[in-house]
Amino acid sequence: MNKKLAKDVSQPFEMIGLVAMLVLSLIIVWYNIYWGIGAFAVSGLVYFFHTRYTRSYVERSLEKFEKNVLKEREDFMDAFTYGSPLLLCVVGKTGSLVWSNPAFDEAFTDKEQLKSTLEAKKIAPFFDDESTELTASVGGRLYSVSAANTDYKNHERRMLFWTDVTEKEGLRARIRDTRVCAAYINVDNYDEMLEASPLEEQSSIAAQIDKAIHSWAMSMQAVLLHARSDRYLMIFEHKYLAELRKDRFPILNTMHDIETKADFPTSLSIGICTEEATLAEIQEGAATALELALGRGGDQAVVRRKGGETEYYGGALPSVEKRNKGKSRVMAHMLAQLVENSTNVLVMGHSRPDMDSFGAALGVYALASNMGKPVGLVLEDPGDAIDLIYQAAKNLNAYNFYSHETALQALKEDTLLILVDHHRQVLSEYPPLVAAARKIAIIDHHRRANDAVENPLLSYMETYASSASELVTELLQYSGDRGDISRFEAEALLAGITLDTKNFTVNSGVRTFEAASWLRRSGADNANVKNYFKVSLQFFQKKSAIVSSAEILPNGVAVAYTKEPDPSMQVLVSQVADELLDMKGVDASIVAGRGETQTYISARSSGKMNVQTLMEKLGGGGHQNVAAAQVTVGPEEAIAKVVSIMREEGTL
Repeated sequence: MNKKLAKDVSQPFEMIGLVAMLVLSLIIVWYNIYWGIGAFAVSGLVYFFHTRYTRSYVERSLEKFEKNVLKEREDFMDAFTYGSPLLLCVVGKTGSLVWSNPAFDEAFTDKEQLKSTLEAKKIAPFFDDESTELTASVGGRLYSVSAANTDYKNHERRMLFWTDVTEKEGLRARIRDTRVCAAYINVDNYDEMLEASPLEEQSSIAAQIDKAIHSWAMSMQAVLLHARSDRYLMIFEHKYLAELRKDRFPILNTMHDIETKADFPTSLSIGICTEEATLAEIQEGAATALELALGRGGDQAVVRRKGGETEYYGGALPSVEKRNKGKSRVMAHMLAQLVENSTNVLVMGHSRPDMDSFGAALGVYALASNMGKPVGLVLEDPGDAIDLIYQAAKNLNAYNFYSHETALQALKEDTLLILVDHHRQVLSEYPPLVAAARKIAIIDHHRRANDAVENPLLSYMETYASSASELVTELLQYSGDRGDISRFEAEALLAGITLDTKNFTVNSGVRTFEAASWLRRSGADNANVKNYFKVSLQFFQKKSAIVSSAEILPNGVAVAYTKEPDPSMQVLVSQVADELLDMKGVDASIVAGRGETQTYISARSSGKMNVQTLMEKLGGGGHQNVAAAQVTVGPEEAIAKVVSIMREEGTL
């Protein structure tokens, strides 16, 4: 290499001398050809000997320079490896220790522990990717290990750099463990619970609740503030949160053991926030988490983490029906005010609407129409579930059904968009309309989801209600003359209640029957309602085929699916899930089938399993006993995924 480099360095200078001698020789030839020939010969000899000498000299100089550089490099490497406080070693692929510096030898005196750390399988990542960084524990100390290649020919060795990060990681863990977490704690249905108990026992019950919450706070060395009779604020360290997650918030079950005279158990709703930047953000996040817990029916803990990530725990108890209808009166007044202050009203249910969505939409339509406002019902694809009642509504020529494009054209800055039977934009009949609307009201009975429409002007979400039609019926009751409805509208609302209560057999409370009674007084005929639920023979045969393919898994979970796609699959799987739940030994049912573009999953429960949280893990939602989801994979894969989730949770 030195010879080639010497040639490259000296050649430009050699060529300059050669050119000069050749020019002089040509000049001599001009005067005397013989002397010129001699000059050329002398030039050649001079060039030959000059080249050899110059290149030899340059080569020796380069060798001397290289030796000096190498010596300096060796001195530097010696200082780096032997005199450095860094822990360095060279290992082979088998885990053999080829070389180590004094600092490394001093740090790792226990060679047996080190040997287990340098096993081939543990150091293999360093040979696969030089940029790998791993953490190793040796002798009670924690080290961060990175690597560099020392053999560029066969890559059989790696130099490992060990950095002691014990104190650093310990400090990081301490900072993480002592981070502040805030929790809002709400005693569900506190007033109703005390009212249901004798006066002499009320103070005892309140004391038991307070003691249980204080004992829980003391076990975590937390600060507990009693904000009001049914509300607490707790400040605690983050290190306790992992244990709470692991045990799934045992305080929820502890509260169930407190006996009262009420016909529902004592329960808590807990909203927790962690990992936010400021104390104000943590407090605000905890309040939002509590609102979400209450919106999902209570008896659960909601943990809100940085970035909006949310976790749910508990929620096993059914929502308790509120006997006081004061909120319905307030909501009816607020809705009337919103309608009055709007130029026009658009009413929209969820995509692929069912009887409840359609009935609630017609009820709200009637309310706004009675107030003299232009109203449009956004519905472009009614689907098979409401085919009969939709055609009956069309034949009346009393309702303005808007397509998606027409609805978007009718939307103005002062238009009120009322969403019924859903509160998530993604589930709407036409999601872009929700995104564009400035004034939104929500009437829904489902448990609140993470992606709920933000900042609605009115949010009437009651999870105790059997259906959205029940909520709309109560709003109509408290709207005076504005709540007058036709016989057809009363039947549509009653059909919605009938569907979601499975003919008044589930989720039916006192207020459900009161709403149904009011609808009957408004002219609803049960015979006509029943006619809206009729299905074709072909539909019944498809449903029977899916039922016959069902399989009952351990713990009374029935699963069924069909690979045959069908445009009415959403209704099919829903009805099959209902029928499977009526089978002996079945406590929950999961049914999947393929629609035109996606797979529909319907889940039902008798109350022993929370199918809402199960469906939420697939991007769906619903109620504790009635839930659904839509996925892109096939029905068989969807059922396999559901079964896998249940096994992970210990349900199966």
